[in-house]
Amino acid sequence: MAVARAASGSSGISSQAERYAWAAGILFVVALVAESVISTGVGLTQDDSARKIADGLYEHRDRLLLIASVSIVYAAAFPIYLCSLHKLLSPNTQRPWTLGSLVLIGGLLFVALHAVSDIAITGLLGAKLASFGAQHDAGISYTLYLMTFALDSVGDIFGSLFAFAAGLLVLRGRVLPRWLGWTSIVVAIMFFLQGFGLGGVIAQFGLVLDLIGFVLLLVFVLASGVIVLTRGTPAVSHPSGDATR
Repeated sequence: MAVARAASGSSGISSQAERYAWAAGILFVVALVAESVISTGVGLTQDDSARKIADGLYEHRDRLLLIASVSIVYAAAFPIYLCSLHKLLSPNTQRPWTLGSLVLIGGLLFVALHAVSDIAITGLLGAKLASFGAQHDAGISYTLYLMTFALDSVGDIFGSLFAFAAGLLVLRGRVLPRWLGWTSIVVAIMFFLQGFGLGGVIAQFGLVLDLIGFVLLLVFVLASGVIVLTRGTPAVSHPSGDATR
């Protein structure tokens, strides 16, 4: 009886932990939307002059610190969600090379590069370098500001691997609605193609494709989290025998 009660308690704790992990995906969406809304207040573009960017960053240095602080939340929440998604989509991890591996690798590199951009560089600008750039060398602020777009763009290329693998696993395994699988594949296409415009630094189409991909990514993460939290973990069904091949 004691063993049965211990097993039941352990199962309950595990189930609760899984719910928190899926809730982390919703937290990721909320934090990323908040960070994006705050960022619009800076009012700068990649085509602005070095002096305008330097002065604008100096004027909004407190906003930059707020952006970095909010970004810490999404950077911590996404890997938690990512592990739950990987567990759901690829229960068979015996093979060393699987689509599930791309979900993890692509997703971690995606969020890591965005975190370097939004936390490290943006925080550094807000804390120190925006003041120095405005007073002494506008080129420093200009370079670092454009660097944030470049890092985000490279991160999204890795994100395309995550999104493509996740989309295929959803379509094969049918543990989530098929429309989410197709949504994720469209995200992968947008994220991959935006790289040729470096997220808007080389060409404006890169920024447009990046924005479309990000909106659809938020839909995927939010919908998958809400579905699992409200309906429970779906039963795994792999018609081909091993959906991770």
